[in-house]
Amino acid sequence: MITDDEAPDPDRFGVSPERGFLPDVTPRSSLDRDAHPRLRRLDELGERLPSLLERDELGPKVRDLSAPPRDVFDELSDRELYHVYRTTGFLANAYVNDPDADVETIPAGVAVPLYESTDRLGCTPVLSYDAYVLHNWTRDGPEQGLAPPNVRPIAKFASLRDERWFIAVHVAIESAAGPAIAAIGDAQRGVLDDDTDRVLRALHTITDALREVTAILDRMPERNAPEKYGRAFRPYLNSLTNVEYEGVPELDGYQSYRGASGAQSSFVPALDAALGIDHGDNPLVDHLHELRKDMPPAHRAFVEAVEDGPSLRDHVDHADDALRGAYNDCIDQLVTFREHHVDVVETYLVNQLDDAEGTGGTPYGRFLTSFTDDTRNSRLSSG
Repeated sequence: MITDDEAPDPDRFGVSPERGFLPDVTPRSSLDRDAHPRLRRLDELGERLPSLLERDELGPKVRDLSAPPRDVFDELSDRELYHVYRTTGFLANAYVNDPDADVETIPAGVAVPLYESTDRLGCTPVLSYDAYVLHNWTRDGPEQGLAPPNVRPIAKFASLRDERWFIAVHVAIESAAGPAIAAIGDAQRGVLDDDTDRVLRALHTITDALREVTAILDRMPERNAPEKYGRAFRPYLNSLTNVEYEGVPELDGYQSYRGASGAQSSFVPALDAALGIDHGDNPLVDHLHELRKDMPPAHRAFVEAVEDGPSLRDHVDHADDALRGAYNDCIDQLVTFREHHVDVVETYLVNQLDDAEGTGGTPYGRFLTSFTDDTRNSRLSSG
């Protein structure tokens, strides 16, 4: 528990000052050659997933897999476990959510490694945002950083460029948010030390990062057509509802888990907590708190630490106009991001699919607009 005389240290929570909630090290794209043969076979299936789905050949391949021995997973590093989690998460979602399939059980060859990897990582045994985005990228050229054109997903459901771009934009957003996430600790430490300059610099950093994040979000339509998103790969991101995990006695009976969703990202909840934005009590607030269970444990702990830390808003409210102005600039830029996000949701979900929920079951509707209003109403009046 972080108390009012402490501020969260990003390093303690595995948060990178440069990349935010993305891992510092590029995720693994394959396992070593000496990995267990059954894990290597999973790798091979994961690499072929788009073509197997196109040819309607995935089902028999998944059912033909044998589960690796459980003690194999004790020897894997977290980076390797995330690789297994990503691979089996994609396979499980594709197998269950295939529009042409009618299945209620995930075969043991996928269910067991999915459970064993996520259990050791403290994650939910389903493809969530962390495996679909945070640990699912590599770069065409390291010198170009993580701008969307330079990012390639390691795993995907479709061979279309649209899914590559969809994931790449999310990866780039998380990376661009990194300085803002790191600045939260600086801002709260400045509050504790009554260091106005430190707080001011942190607020400027958050505003600049949010401006860059919004510019990246605006690039979503460049190479991701709404109809391709809605028909080609979004169905595989849906929740797993009433399915059995064969060979996993810890998951007895039918299980239901939420699908991968941007609402499982930690960067906006962390900024809301840092800026002291109150969204009141409505179904979306309750749902978003439920979605925190799908965040990586360290990221969830970071958000909670920010919430428990010193109040930046109260500090600025008793400060001079320069600090209030910098705080309000943060608020204004977060409002802009939220407005642009609503536009993206309307373009890809409302207009294209007439869908009332996100892939994580998020009942967005009018509540996204209310979140924007809550943020706008958080501006401080001049002293």
